[in-house]
Amino acid sequence: MRDYIIESSKKSPFFIKGIEVKEADPLPDGVNIEGILSAIEKNFPSHYFDKLEAIIISHLDEFDERGTNAVYRDNKFYISNRLKDTNDLLDDIVHEFAHHMETLFPEMLYSDQALIREFVRKRHELNFELRSEGYWTDDYDFENLKFDKDFDLFLYKRVGTNMLKMITTGLFIRPYAAVSIREYFATGFEAFYLGKQNALEKISPILYDKISELHTYNNK
Repeated sequence: MRDYIIESSKKSPFFIKGIEVKEADPLPDGVNIEGILSAIEKNFPSHYFDKLEAIIISHLDEFDERGTNAVYRDNKFYISNRLKDTNDLLDDIVHEFAHHMETLFPEMLYSDQALIREFVRKRHELNFELRSEGYWTDDYDFENLKFDKDFDLFLYKRVGTNMLKMITTGLFIRPYAAVSIREYFATGFEAFYLGKQNALEKISPILYDKISELHTYNNK
């Protein structure tokens, strides 16, 4: 998808499939929002936009509290304007589309339990690798599907980014995929649309198949 982003001048307001993209806080110079929206509109099927109400570029206080740049809430994307470049904004918007898909198609993604089983199996493998490196993991539930702040702190503070990246290579598409089932799906969704389809299919074949099914879904 990154290849479709072409240079263009900013023109406000912005729209994608008739949905307003509100730049409440100005983006940095050089962030090509028009190119991003054009690429997403070209590459995403029309049903991805169902019930999406708005994309709002605004830095919320909770972003600082949670250490994040974006949030999905009430069929809206809220995305910080404090970004490094165009790729940052593209990654955030695609990631939030993933969370929108979970809201629209939960049964397709999770009802057969296949994606959950794949995630839990990988979490057990992660536990084994961590213990092999000498980390105490008995305080954490590796079958917990939801985000757990203590587990997140353990991974990113106690284990650390470099070790976590080494342990998760070949197991998760990127380390953040390990923190919850929602982020497992969302990081896979990013990989699928941002140039890492082959790696995703190899590492997480069930996740790859689910996103492929989602892409070609037609409810009419």
